[in-house]
Amino acid sequence: MELTDKNYETIIKNHEKPVFIDFYSPSCGPCQMLTKLIDERLERYGEENGVRVVKCNVTQNPKLAAAFKIQSVPFTIVVMPDENLKYPELGLKNETYYFELIDKLAGKRSFFSRLFT
Repeated sequence: MELTDKNYETIIKNHEKPVFIDFYSPSCGPCQMLTKLIDERLERYGEENGVRVVKCNVTQNPKLAAAFKIQSVPFTIVVMPDENLKYPELGLKNETYYFELIDKLAGKRSFFSRLFT
């Protein structure tokens, strides 16, 4: 789902679950890798676990980019239901990081924690 300056209120402020946001630029190689992961698997995985996963093109949405003080992409952050910001990350992480973050937000133990407990 695409987060824009216009639909921010609907997607973020009226959501009772955490919202994972990927700020990206179409001209950024690492951004495109993360966008592909979101489109192909992460968005669906988030939905299944009660976490909304959205992406925001910083070029087309300058108000949101300014509000979140985005200076470099890819940049990800989670907006909690109380509108607190958590887990800010600059740069592309490995795929496992994103799935484990959704597990954490959903209150599930991660794959790795299940192996070693």
